[in-house]
Amino acid sequence: MDKRIRILYTIPNFKTAGSQYVLLSLFRKIDKTAFDPYICIEKFPETVPNDISEKKCLVFKWTDHKFNNTLNFRKLLKNHEIDIVHSWDYKSNYFEALACRIAGVKYLYTKKNNAWSKRWKLKSMLANHIAYDNPEMKSHFFSSLLFQNKISFIPHGVDTSIFKPLEQSIRITFNIACIGNIGDNKNQLFIVKSLKDLPSDIHLYLYGNDERTYREKLNEYINSNFLANRVHFKGVVANNDIPTVYKNIDLFVLPSFQEGLPVSILEALACGVPVLSSDSGGGARFLLKKGGGILFDLEDPIGFTEHLKRLYQNPEERITLSSEGRKNVVANFTLRKEVVAYQELYASFKK
Repeated sequence: MDKRIRILYTIPNFKTAGSQYVLLSLFRKIDKTAFDPYICIEKFPETVPNDISEKKCLVFKWTDHKFNNTLNFRKLLKNHEIDIVHSWDYKSNYFEALACRIAGVKYLYTKKNNAWSKRWKLKSMLANHIAYDNPEMKSHFFSSLLFQNKISFIPHGVDTSIFKPLEQSIRITFNIACIGNIGDNKNQLFIVKSLKDLPSDIHLYLYGNDERTYREKLNEYINSNFLANRVHFKGVVANNDIPTVYKNIDLFVLPSFQEGLPVSILEALACGVPVLSSDSGGGARFLLKKGGGILFDLEDPIGFTEHLKRLYQNPEERITLSSEGRKNVVANFTLRKEVVAYQELYASFKK
């Protein structure tokens, strides 16, 4: 009889969900002698990576019929003999948790963003356990006695055998990059506006899916200020190809309004690229406190420009930050550390 703990990871899809790479890393790296992992998505099954078999990937479409959804998800859990559901759903949908309660299945979710509401509170009350990746979330969301005994701080990690410094390409421009969905929250327009006050050989490379209306706003500003030859839209980059992108990059910039724990910062640091980040929800501050980058205030664009100019003019400072950043990730934020932390948490549910 198979005594492995059967875990079902849930995520909306592998097309737009930002946590897909973290979930996939867990699925692929978890100890298969002790755990039997499955994945459940809502849509876009064609985007599921090829190494995940049909047997291991379930599809469950949530509808507006909340009562039926709950019963049907309970049935899915029973049919597949699931022991633990680990949700990576960024929404406040509490029906997964309710279905788990009815089915007698342990329910864990990882809190990744700074959203909060009565629905989030209900989801948290129904959950057996909550993992959070930004230390400030404890005081913001989980200080109540209701939650203090069922929370764990588990920061994300990256695979430092993949995300590592590569030999830099030869170039005549100073290249900055922003990797992530191109939209209002990521706030790439903040960087674009700064280019007017920066030397003309500083170029910006933007990677990621773009929201149509936000891209139009960016295009309008770029064209009006004659910046088209300095802003380069590169589209989506596969996660494992990011280290190759960084061969051509001098500085990673993250100007987001809100973030949980930005994995993009960890990837840049691991690849030896210095980081300049907004203090977006405390996650960047936590990641950079042991070196590798500099925080800036979104309310102080002049200060941001001064930071960028100084890094542009001082390769020695960039080299120091590069070394500090890589050491920071290797010591504190490896994928192995994250996987082991979750394995220990899953095992504790069976005691």
